[in-house]
Amino acid sequence: MMRVDFFIWGCGRRGKKIYQFMKGAGVRGFIDANPNLQGTSHQGVPIISFGTFLENHRGCIVIVTPFMGAAEIEQRLRQHEIPYLSARELPQEIVLDGIENLLDIADKRIRREGTAYLYGLNLFSICLLNYYADKPDCKVKIVPESGVDHQLVRKLERQYPTCISSLAEVKENRLYLTSDQYDPRGLPEKGRVNLYDFMGWIPEHQNPKIKALKNIHKGKRCFIVGTGPSLRIEDLDKLARFHEICISVSGIVRAYDSTQWRPDYYLCQYGYGFKEWKAALLKDGGTKHMLIPDICLEDEDNPAFVKFHLSVLNIWEPYPPGFSNDFSQGAYVGGDVIYTCIQLAAYLGCSEIYLYGVDHSYSASKKYNHFRNDYLSDERGDPTVNSEVVERESIDTKISLAYAREVGKERGFSIYNASRKTLLNVFEKINFDLLFD
Repeated sequence: MMRVDFFIWGCGRRGKKIYQFMKGAGVRGFIDANPNLQGTSHQGVPIISFGTFLENHRGCIVIVTPFMGAAEIEQRLRQHEIPYLSARELPQEIVLDGIENLLDIADKRIRREGTAYLYGLNLFSICLLNYYADKPDCKVKIVPESGVDHQLVRKLERQYPTCISSLAEVKENRLYLTSDQYDPRGLPEKGRVNLYDFMGWIPEHQNPKIKALKNIHKGKRCFIVGTGPSLRIEDLDKLARFHEICISVSGIVRAYDSTQWRPDYYLCQYGYGFKEWKAALLKDGGTKHMLIPDICLEDEDNPAFVKFHLSVLNIWEPYPPGFSNDFSQGAYVGGDVIYTCIQLAAYLGCSEIYLYGVDHSYSASKKYNHFRNDYLSDERGDPTVNSEVVERESIDTKISLAYAREVGKERGFSIYNASRKTLLNVFEKINFDLLFD
């Protein structure tokens, strides 16, 4: 039985999934600013205003679920000296996927070595603390992160005496990181386990349609076609003429009215773009494999789209992201959809991967960011803004692509940049035309 009392701020999709994950244990109610919800209930649990909470429930910990406006909510809670936890620190399997048995899955990853040290004081670590409270074979202690609210620590210690530990006490034991929001620099490297990374552990994530694609192009070359301004329609025609294996992304659908070329595989991993291009993708019907991540397909059940799991985890310099061993179970986000494409190409068995149209550039005017000005409805360009093109400043992307290059060396595939104009210097540059001589 949960020993800590909570109120969930926000009775929307995210708040309900967290309540579902907690199975309602310890949740005394919801706080919501919507006056139409106040005075009602969700599964018998009352929904109240913040004012009512302050009057009657100040002893509870608040779980802040909105991402937009979270800073303002947290500031109000600090002003009233209310301890709180942020949904941003939870594994995405809770707030996005709604995996109810995540604690059971986490249990399988924790080795029985007397005491399991969990780094980070958050809802996930508190739930694990409660999960093991009555299990004699494993004792759990939480090592709070730097800057944690001491009021939260004291409240937890009152309910779970001796549950708080320190890095000094961990010594040679494993340290389980319970969120990707904590900077791993300064934490011991040896014996560290990213308990928030559940790639390959969630059966619901595996897609048999993608499983059938493993090594289907073993030993062959492929092209990952980006959508930078250097892309030429005649080059797409050439790729079609030579029957090259092609993976392309995002708004490449804008080129379909100018060429017979179609990618063999299409990927999109941003919800705002997918909503805009979805109708055109379905209308064209020329791409056999349209792979869309689960975060874009929450309410979509169209068989034309092949769903794959996308693990959206923070990338900390100098720590690279994960690189998928099995795309049928998912891929890791790496700052840019091109990184996801490289993981797919490796899964397909391609030994040579050529990037094309990957300019790695950015213009503040939005006028020169893609091969067409109507790429996105809000990206037609602003002539009043300086249109100087500069290198895309994305530390995440640089770290990820450099890591992909190293993974290729280990696994036996090579990556080259055959873009006609590019500021990306991670990979060896190749003349596109010479690839067809």
